[in-house]
Amino acid sequence: MEEGTAAAFGLFGRQAELRVVNGVLIDGGSAVAVGDAGAGKSSLLKAADQMAQRGGRRVLLVTPTQFERELPFAGLADLISQVPTGAESSLPGPQRRALALALQQAEPEGPDADALAVPLALRGLLARLCSTEPVVVIVDDLQWLDRASTGSLGFALRHLSIRPERLSVLVGTRPEGAGSDLIRSLGEPRHDISLAALEASAIGQLLRKRLGHRWTPPMSDAVARASGGNPFLALMIAQAVEAGALSWGVTAPGHEPVLPVPTGLAELLHERTAMLPPAAREVLLLVSAAGRVTVAQLQAIMEPRQVREALEAAADFDIAVVGAETVVSFTHPLLGSTIYDAATPSERRQAHRRLAEKLEDPVERARHRSRTVTSPDEGVAGELQQAAEISRARGAPALAGELFESAALATPAGGVADPAFNRWLSAVQVYMAAGDGVEAAAALNRASGAAVWPAQKAEVLARRFRLADQCTIESTLAEEALRLAPENSDIRAELLNMLGSIHRMHGDGEDALRMIQMAVTESANVKRYDIQLVSLNERFAIEQHWGRGQPQQTLREIDELIANAAPDLPIAMMAWTRGFFAPWNDTASEAPVREAIRLAVEAGRYGDLSDMFIALVLLLCRASRIADAHEALNEADRIGAWTTSSFQEDMARTYVYEYSGDLAAAREAAQRGAARGREAESTYWTAGFLAGVGFIECSARAWSAALDALREVADIFTRTKMVDLEQLLWPVDYADAALQVGALDEVEAAVGFLRRQGASVRPEALVAADRCHALLKAARGDIDDALHDLVAVVDHERAESPFEHARSKLALGQVYRRAGYKGIANQTLLEATEAFGLLGIPRWAERARDEAGRTSLHPTTDELTETERRVAEHVASGHSNQETAAALFMSVKTVEANLTRIYRKLSVRSRTELANRMSKRDSATPHPK
Repeated sequence: MEEGTAAAFGLFGRQAELRVVNGVLIDGGSAVAVGDAGAGKSSLLKAADQMAQRGGRRVLLVTPTQFERELPFAGLADLISQVPTGAESSLPGPQRRALALALQQAEPEGPDADALAVPLALRGLLARLCSTEPVVVIVDDLQWLDRASTGSLGFALRHLSIRPERLSVLVGTRPEGAGSDLIRSLGEPRHDISLAALEASAIGQLLRKRLGHRWTPPMSDAVARASGGNPFLALMIAQAVEAGALSWGVTAPGHEPVLPVPTGLAELLHERTAMLPPAAREVLLLVSAAGRVTVAQLQAIMEPRQVREALEAAADFDIAVVGAETVVSFTHPLLGSTIYDAATPSERRQAHRRLAEKLEDPVERARHRSRTVTSPDEGVAGELQQAAEISRARGAPALAGELFESAALATPAGGVADPAFNRWLSAVQVYMAAGDGVEAAAALNRASGAAVWPAQKAEVLARRFRLADQCTIESTLAEEALRLAPENSDIRAELLNMLGSIHRMHGDGEDALRMIQMAVTESANVKRYDIQLVSLNERFAIEQHWGRGQPQQTLREIDELIANAAPDLPIAMMAWTRGFFAPWNDTASEAPVREAIRLAVEAGRYGDLSDMFIALVLLLCRASRIADAHEALNEADRIGAWTTSSFQEDMARTYVYEYSGDLAAAREAAQRGAARGREAESTYWTAGFLAGVGFIECSARAWSAALDALREVADIFTRTKMVDLEQLLWPVDYADAALQVGALDEVEAAVGFLRRQGASVRPEALVAADRCHALLKAARGDIDDALHDLVAVVDHERAESPFEHARSKLALGQVYRRAGYKGIANQTLLEATEAFGLLGIPRWAERARDEAGRTSLHPTTDELTETERRVAEHVASGHSNQETAAALFMSVKTVEANLTRIYRKLSVRSRTELANRMSKRDSATPHPK
C-alpha cells in the first residue's frame, strides 16, 4: 500500500498494516489487529470499511461498547440490522423463530428455542449473502462484544463452507481480547497485526493533517515522545496545547518541554506522583522545569543528600530514573508535566530561579530567568534578547521566538528607542522562519499594539501580508503601508516588491513591472540584497509571463548579484531561483535545491520549505521524472514542509497526482486551488489550477470538462495579454480537447497561444505548436503534410521533454492510423505506450495502448504503389533525393512526399532501414533460372 494511499485515509506509519488488510479484502481470510487503547485499531478498520465499499463488497460492521457487554445478542442485533430485508425468509422455521426471539422481535411463546438455532441461522444468512456478493465482516473492539454474539459468530464462521475470496473477516481488539474464542474460529489464512507505537514522523504527519501545518517536527516530536507513539494520546496532548491548557514552553533541542496532561490521564498520573515525599517532589520539580538536567547539576542546586533520597524515591515509585551521562529522566514524559502542573506558581518561579542561578548555558539561564519575572526589567530583557539571538544562530528559531517575546514582555514602557516593538517584530520573523504562523500572528498582534511611528505601522502591515496566504490581501493594504514607509528604507523596498507581486497575481503586467523595477532600485540603494534578489526573480517572472522586457538580461543581473553578494543572501533563496525557473532539460538545479532543503531542516527553518519543495516538484515534473516527484511530495509531507502557502501545496499535489494517475486526488487539489484563486481574485493561481484541471480531464478523456476549464484559461490569457505561465503548455491540452469535439477553430487558437509562448520564452512551445498544427491539418484532411510535420517533430528528440515527446509519438501514431498505415501506426503507438509507461504516467500509457488496440495490420512491401516502389529502390540503392528525382523525372518535393509514405508503410525511420527492407524483399523474390 502506497504511503499516499494510507495518508488519504488519515493513517500514517501504517502502510504495512493497511497492505495486509487490503490483501484480506481481495483474497479473503481474516486479520486481527491488536493494540492498546488509542493505538489506531478503529482508524485501520474504518479505512478497511471504506476500501471494501469502494470495491463493491457488502460490509457488516459491529462496533460494541463496554456498556453492551452484558446485553445478550447486542452485537448480533447490530450485525443482523445490516442484512438485506427478507434474507432470513430462506432460513428453516426453527432458525427464524430462534433468531427473532434472540433479537426480541417475537414474543417468547411456545417451547424454548434450541441453543444451536441462532448460530445456525447466522451461518445460513452469511452463506446466502456470500453466494450473491463478497462479504466483509468487521468487528471493532472485540473485547466489548457480548458472549452470546461472540459464540454465535464464532460458530457460524467456523462451520461456514464457502470459497475463501467470498468472505473477509477483520477484527480489532485490545490485548486482553486477543485470546477470544472468536479469534480462534477465524478462517485461514489469518494475519495477526500488532499495532506498535508510531514513529515520531508519523505522529507529526497525523498532527499536521488534523491540526494544521504549524506542527513541524520540532513541535510534534516532543508530543510523540510524550504520547509514547500512541496516536490518540498524541492528538489529545496537541489539542490541549492549542487550547492553552498549559503554557508548555519551547525548550532547547534535547530538553523535554512541559506538556499539558490530557484529562483522562491526569487523575491516574496525579495518583502516582502524590505518593512521593514532599522533598522528592521539590527535586523532581527542578527536573521537570529544566527539561534536561544531570545529577551533578541538581547537586549544585540542592543538598546532595536530598537529591539522592529524591532519586531513590522516584525510582521506587517508577517515576524517574538516572540514565546515560547521569541525566535524570521521567519514565513517562507526562509524569514531569504532572509534577509541574501540580506545583503552585510561586514554587515554579522558585524552581526556575534556582536553575537560572546555576546553569551555565546562557540560553537556558535566560529562559529560566524569563519564568521568574513579575515586573519589567531592562536588564532581564537584554539578557533574553541576547539568548534569543544565540538560539536563532544555533538553528532553534521557535525557542528564539519565545525568548524574543519574553524580552518584549520584560521591556519597561516609555523607552525612546522602542525596544519592545523591535523585539516583538523579531519574534514574528523567527516564528515565520520556523513555519509557525499561529505564534507569528499572535506576536504580530502584540507588535501592532506597540507600533507608534508610521514606519513601525508599515512594518506591521508588511508582516500581515507575509503571513497571509498569497494574494488574499487587497493591494490597498500594501499601498497604505507604502505611504507610511520612509523613503530609501528597507521596508519601502519590501513593500514595493509586495505590490509588484500583487499586481502580477491579479494579471496586471504593466503595473507589476513598474512596481518591481522600483523595488529593484530601492533595494539596491539600501543594500538589501535579499530583497533585491526576490525583486529580480519577480521581474524575471513578469517578463516571461507577458513576454516583455529582457528576461535574459535579468538572469544575468541575478547571476551577478549572487556572485557578488552570496554571503549576504539566504541559501534557500538562491536555490529557489535556480530550481523554480529551471527549464525541463536543466540537470544542474536539483542538487542546490535538495541541499537547501537539508540545510533548512537542520536550521529549523521550516518556513523556507514550501518554496523549496514547490521548486523541486516542478523541476522534477518538468523533466518527466514522475516517480522522483512523487517521492519528493511524500518527503515534504513527512517533514512538514507546507507551512506557508496552501496554494503551493495544492499545486504540488495537482502536478504529482495528475501525472502519476491519481486523477481523483489531482482533481480535488486543482479544483480547491482554483476556487481559492477566484476567491482571492488571483488571476495567476486561478489560471494555473484551471490549466491543471484541463490536463487532468484530458488524461481522463473527459473532453467537455477539459474544454470548460481551458476555455477559461484562454479567456484569462486573452484578457491579460499573458503569453506564459510557469512553463505550462496548457494550449496543448486545449488543442487536444478541441480536436476531440471537432472545434477546429479553437485548435487554431491554441496553436496561436503556443506560438506566442514559444516566440517569447519557451522554444519547446514552438515544437508543441508544430505538433498541434499538424493534427489540425490531419483533421482537415491534409494527411501527407501532417505526417511530414509530425515525423520531423518526433525525429527531433531533444526539443521536447520526455512526456511531451511521448505525446508527439502518440499524435504521429494516431495520424498514421487515420491515413490507413496500420503497421507503422501500431508500432509508433506501442512505442508511445512504452515511453509513457517508463515515465510512470499510466493514464497516458493506457490511452496510447487503447489507440494501438485499434490497429491490427502489419506492414509489407506489397503496400507500395508502383511509383513508391521505384522511389524506394533508388533511395535504397544509395541515391540522394536530387538524383532520384532526376532519374525518375519528378520534383524533389514529390520524392520527399513519396518517401514519407514509404517510411510509414514499411515502418522504417531511416534510409539504412529502408535499404535493409528492400534487400530482404529482393532476396525473397524468386528469380528465373
